[in-house]
Amino acid sequence: MNSSLNNIFIFWSFCFGAVIASFLNVVIWRVPRCESIVRPPSHCPKCSAPIRWYQNIPILSYLALRGRCASCKTRISPRYIFVEVLGGALFAAAWAYLGGPWGTVLWPWFALMIVGSMIDFDHHLLPDFVTVGGIVYGLLLNAVFSLLARSPAPLFLGVSGLAMGFGVMYLARILGGKLFGQEAMGMGDVILMGAVGAISGPVAVLFVLIVGCLAGICGGVVAMALGGKLKRRFEIPFGPYICLAHLVFLFAGEPIIVWYLGALSRLTGALG
Repeated sequence: MNSSLNNIFIFWSFCFGAVIASFLNVVIWRVPRCESIVRPPSHCPKCSAPIRWYQNIPILSYLALRGRCASCKTRISPRYIFVEVLGGALFAAAWAYLGGPWGTVLWPWFALMIVGSMIDFDHHLLPDFVTVGGIVYGLLLNAVFSLLARSPAPLFLGVSGLAMGFGVMYLARILGGKLFGQEAMGMGDVILMGAVGAISGPVAVLFVLIVGCLAGICGGVVAMALGGKLKRRFEIPFGPYICLAHLVFLFAGEPIIVWYLGALSRLTGALG
């Protein structure tokens, strides 16, 4: 594919991702409140004024309205445009860096991760359609890859990754509960890690576990510092950090692992 045509596909991938993310904003807001994602149509949560189609163009409408409702001038959360830009960027990056058309197979998973992360941040809740849906999608995806490759290897990686991701996190949940005397991790996090394994295999589980924990620690410290007072018991939603770490694995996992193994080898040689 020539570069000009590829750039066009990248641009349209961004536009499509932003459109999908605009709908994901509706899902993020309504699902935790047990509201229909179809009816009523998009409206301002403050004054209930309907949002016209030209006020609902991803990214552009937010900028044109300067982040305020056209009717009551109530400020619209910057998260709306953040989610739209994030969706567009992930869809475009999948095309650009993950094999062009082959990268698009991860679009549904990116959408699920966006929804799960935002809901978990707000409500410390990971919906089943994100976690269980991710497992189902990962196994189906690897089953299709096995059929195309005429080899059981992709499906085996998916199944073994699911078992490892679920097993490691469930064990951590049990041990954490005994160590801290209270639930240390929700089942949503456990199932989400199973979904990561079902999609990307056992190596991804180890990578995501390490990177996710490091990111979660950093995020927790920042959140507590911004909160003004450090607390010994501070609940940190782990789902968003699992998703962040999985994105790092998908886009940069191989060079990071190669660098790490090389550094470990040099260190071992120096000590030996």
